[in-house]
Amino acid sequence: MPVRPELILAGRLIDGTGAAPRERMALVLREGGIEAVVPQTDLSRTQRQGASVLDLEDATVLPGLIDTHAHLTFNAGPNHEVVRSAVVGESDGRLALRSLTNAQAHLAGGVTTIRDTGGRGFLTVAVRDAVRDGLVLGPRLQVSGPAITTTRGHLNYLGAIANSAAEMREWSRKVLDVGADFIKLCATGGIMTAESEPLGSQYTVEELREAVDEAESRGTLVAAHVLAGEALERCVRAGVRSIEHCLWQDEPGVFRFQPELAAEMREKQIFAGLTFAGVSQARYKELQLGAGSGADMGVWQQRLANRYAAEREMVASGVRYVLHSDAGVRETPFGTFWLTLATAVFELQISPLEAITAATASPAALMGLDQQVGTLQPGRRADILVVDGDPSERIELLARPKKVLLDGAVVAECGHLQTDFGR
Repeated sequence: MPVRPELILAGRLIDGTGAAPRERMALVLREGGIEAVVPQTDLSRTQRQGASVLDLEDATVLPGLIDTHAHLTFNAGPNHEVVRSAVVGESDGRLALRSLTNAQAHLAGGVTTIRDTGGRGFLTVAVRDAVRDGLVLGPRLQVSGPAITTTRGHLNYLGAIANSAAEMREWSRKVLDVGADFIKLCATGGIMTAESEPLGSQYTVEELREAVDEAESRGTLVAAHVLAGEALERCVRAGVRSIEHCLWQDEPGVFRFQPELAAEMREKQIFAGLTFAGVSQARYKELQLGAGSGADMGVWQQRLANRYAAEREMVASGVRYVLHSDAGVRETPFGTFWLTLATAVFELQISPLEAITAATASPAALMGLDQQVGTLQPGRRADILVVDGDPSERIELLARPKKVLLDGAVVAECGHLQTDFGR
């Protein structure tokens, strides 16, 4: 059976709230949750006596990471066509197994919660339910089912086609009726769907509102894929709460931050999801680590430089943001979420602590899970990542998880899942 400590002694604690790390803290656990977080010197004799102790005096303890944008049915192949061919051509059984394998790889890498933003059909709903019911080991999952798009739109091969307000309403109801946790739609085309127009707006404000109204009537939200400024404006006007990628792009490689639109995003409490996938990671590896990459950077070097300048303005403006990986797309395997955070620190010029908050407390708030996960506070579930060293000083230390706990149980050590996972 997995180790289920009742008391964790942490050499250093990063609680996910954005507060500075604290030394020699203790977490008192009960039934998979956090009962207390106190200095070790404040532990009572009763709390210490007879408790099962996990001694992490030589390590840093922080909340399990949260990736708000991933594609569990995708295979992270070397190019878009390989990824698309697999998700279109493989059997349901194989895609379900890939989804589980991908989710487990992320869990072993320290990601204890994943939001899947588009897979073929409703396979991810079944995977989520199998994990939730304890049939298989995996991270917490929220899933959208297929992303809603137009006939020639981005991700049209996932199976949810809406070309009018009526069809948007119909598909929005369907995905939620089948059991999706939220609605994902594509407000623009995308670069991995050759027949789409990456910067073209696919829906009017009125059509977007059909999805928003249906989501809000069910107590959830809409996440929209957005690669262009015009579509971003439409989504903000429509009340879309989760802007995926959030590119302030007017034409290919030309980015223009709009302060007035950012102010509206702040007022409406809209989150920007900032993506650091394979090509972005390749640029980080080359410029920061001096490492070569198999990625063909080509025009992407300058385009990415322009993109990040606009995103730095957005961050400075106070728009709330989360960092996500887009894992599953080309050259972006599961299990390497630390690269997303390291790339964001490099490109956005934020601190490692800010990056950690944007992958813990902030995504938990976006997903409506902030009373459950995202911070190490009393009343939260004991989803915990343990690493050596101080990742608030050097974010790359997240690359080597020492332990991962889910609901207070040690489910992974040194990057490997525990084989006996009975929860």
